[in-house]
Amino acid sequence: MKMSRRIVMAVGLSMVLVAPQSFAAQETGKVSVVDSGKILQQLPETKQADLTLQTTAAPLQKELDRLTQEYQKLVAAYSQQAGSLSKAARELKEKEIGAKAMAIDKYRQEKFGRGGLVEKKQQELLIPIRQKVLAAVEAIAQKEGFSLVLEKNIAIYVAPENDLTFKVMNQLNIK
Repeated sequence: MKMSRRIVMAVGLSMVLVAPQSFAAQETGKVSVVDSGKILQQLPETKQADLTLQTTAAPLQKELDRLTQEYQKLVAAYSQQAGSLSKAARELKEKEIGAKAMAIDKYRQEKFGRGGLVEKKQQELLIPIRQKVLAAVEAIAQKEGFSLVLEKNIAIYVAPENDLTFKVMNQLNIK
């Protein structure tokens, strides 16, 4: 038992002593960052996509507002009449109100929810723009010999010469 402990300790100690040297011997690649949010925000294509998305979402939001107002009127009318209605009539009205609420939730999910019409339109508009930015980042990274490019907002510190944001903006003709 004592012998196996010694062997494990010897192997562990040798790994601790040898590992830093082997890591130091490896060639490290150049790392840079890019602020893709800033680039996307400055692109005219992004501004046009936002305008198109707003144009798409506005009538859908108007319809949602209309449905919500109808629901609120239905609930208000029920609240006023509830005392004078029979049990069967109250249950019928409550069912109608519940169905209206479910219809509003369904509409909201189909149009504005995850995977909804607005999200699909947003993806359709933004994917080509993101691909354009990515291609510019890749071109500059390859040209300047960077092996890794990270998003700037995840970095704690970056030397200014390793920030490719303005170089990418220049390549995309963003002022």
